[in-house]
Amino acid sequence: DVDVKEKEFVLSFEDITVHVPSKSTGCLSCCSNKNSPLRHYGQEYFGMSVEQRDAFYTLDRVSGYVKSGETLLVLGKSGSGKSTLLKSICSRLNQTDELYGSVSLNGVPIGKSNQSWRRMCSYVSADDGTHSPVLTVGETFTFAAQCTSDGHSTEKEIADTVDFFLSALGLSHVKDTVVGDENLRGVSGGQKRRVTVGEMLIDPNSRVYCLDNITDGLASTDSFSLIQQISAACKKYRMAAVITLLQPSDEIVQLFDKLLVLSSKKNMSYVFICQMSSLFSILSSSTFLGQGQTAYFGPVDRGILQSVFLEEGVDAEKGDSGGIADLVMSQTTSSMEDSAISRFKTSPTNLNLTKELDAIKANAVSLNDRESVLKEFLPAEKYSTSRLYQLRIIASRRRKLIFRNSMTYARSVIAIVFGVIVGSLFAALQQDTIGALGRSGYIFLSSFLVLMLSSAVTIPDGFRQRITLFKHRDSEFYSGRMAYVVQVVMDLPLSILEATLIATISYWWVGMTPGADHFFFFLGTLIGLECVGQAFARFLCAVSRTQVSANVASSLCILLFATVGGFMPAYSTITWVLRWLSWVTPVTYAFEGMMINQFDGTTFFGLVIVDKNGTSTFGNVDGTKYLSSQSLPRSQWGTNTQIKIFDCLMLFVFAMVLDVIAMKYQESSRDWYFNKIRRSRATVAHSTEG
Repeated sequence: DVDVKEKEFVLSFEDITVHVPSKSTGCLSCCSNKNSPLRHYGQEYFGMSVEQRDAFYTLDRVSGYVKSGETLLVLGKSGSGKSTLLKSICSRLNQTDELYGSVSLNGVPIGKSNQSWRRMCSYVSADDGTHSPVLTVGETFTFAAQCTSDGHSTEKEIADTVDFFLSALGLSHVKDTVVGDENLRGVSGGQKRRVTVGEMLIDPNSRVYCLDNITDGLASTDSFSLIQQISAACKKYRMAAVITLLQPSDEIVQLFDKLLVLSSKKNMSYVFICQMSSLFSILSSSTFLGQGQTAYFGPVDRGILQSVFLEEGVDAEKGDSGGIADLVMSQTTSSMEDSAISRFKTSPTNLNLTKELDAIKANAVSLNDRESVLKEFLPAEKYSTSRLYQLRIIASRRRKLIFRNSMTYARSVIAIVFGVIVGSLFAALQQDTIGALGRSGYIFLSSFLVLMLSSAVTIPDGFRQRITLFKHRDSEFYSGRMAYVVQVVMDLPLSILEATLIATISYWWVGMTPGADHFFFFLGTLIGLECVGQAFARFLCAVSRTQVSANVASSLCILLFATVGGFMPAYSTITWVLRWLSWVTPVTYAFEGMMINQFDGTTFFGLVIVDKNGTSTFGNVDGTKYLSSQSLPRSQWGTNTQIKIFDCLMLFVFAMVLDVIAMKYQESSRDWYFNKIRRSRATVAHSTEG
């Protein structure tokens, strides 16, 4: 939208301070010893952090601004808070972190968790592992373009947008190559980095880009080309970009309009904001030693850079023999940092920045008009597209993921193998008492295997997909609920296929009760168990920090389900302390329903007790009486037909309840996930104490 792109704006951030609260081990104090086995088990299997951490400030009163059409470069050593600053600006900080200060658009403060602002301010993290590896580069861009379109764009318009960004990022020749990962060969590391950038840049609603270390892994020429293209796009379409880089060359630095340098000194940070002139000029600002002073820009040449970053008496030719990045980073040693701060404190540009920030606030609209001003810039809707459109494009993407996942075909093979093995194990059963016991075992084993298989294969896929889901949700691509609904619906056909293969191969082979009604009830019960297993796996993916912990919990719970399922031991022999578990165990309902389906109204040859004295003889055994001897949990609730229908329906109720809970707690796992990866060890070591 040309009209929107041409609106001028200024993004300012003033006194940005991020405080990370302390963390104690609490009840896990027994695991604080680094050599404790419980510590290692907790970290490996449950993703638990048992390290004690003092509170610290990762940013301390950092101020600056960037105007539409400009690019701002952020430099600093590892642990100086570069990524934290970007996340503070674009409202993507961890919820446990405490943010102080303000981020403003044309002098109007933006809320700390404004969803419309997150749509306008795109963020690219330093992590590359957030793509679906089986999708091609073109498909990745197409999905992003669809999510950020208005929902009415034609396929040609989407394709033209994708081709434009592929060409701009130098990815046209790998359009049909899968992105790949450590297990699937795809594009190179540098190309994947550009895919990460392009996926966020393609959003037409974005006017501010926060790009974290986007040239990592790129060749020098590719890095220069990428920054050059971003800088040109910002000037042409009146956008703004805040970019962090590691040791950029002079050629790259001079592509930026402003430079911001963060100090890595403990408990403080200071900033230099630079503006390039014909050769190179600098605007600088500072927050230091807790005083929170910042500077506005003014034209400064390299000589002023030297006056700030070089020690007094140091020859410029000797002290500034490297690149610009080397010069401005030389102050990060503790002995030189204080003197650099002192020299900068007295620089005219420090005062200029303070005046400029004051002017931005003074020129801001009145309090009553602020909402209308923000509405002019921020997207009006929470998402670019309707829920129906989201369902369609997410389903299309999910279909590709399913058919390109080798596990999809492996699951069918596994189902056939299980069907053959189980069927052959019980193939020799006769229509007698021993055969009845064997068929009871077949029913139980089928229930257990289907539940275990469906859960085991769903967990790995769930953890692979949730990383990409969190990235898309943070960028407001689509509703997380829509993505969850699509996953449930799209996984259902595979559940039906697995259950059908197992039932078709083994049911007739074992010699179960003939008749289409009996077979389809057996099949429907297995499908219900498949749904429960997948829903249970999705629930574990939502509430577990790691895949290992989800796998462990799945195995333990399914074994518990089998133990109290009613086959061994029978329901009546289970101690009253554990008997209640039979009522919340899906295996119990499946076993009971299929037992009634098999034996109700049938007869088989066996030992029959004919009188009260225990006299017995061989003859036909009534299947209904055999069911009574099994003491099934709900045998007194109604007729056998009513009970087995209730049991089958309860399986689908279990699945729906688990999915509703999982959908709710999916956002909690997002916090856990980003808690785990968001901050480097270097910053965790900082403390506000002594």
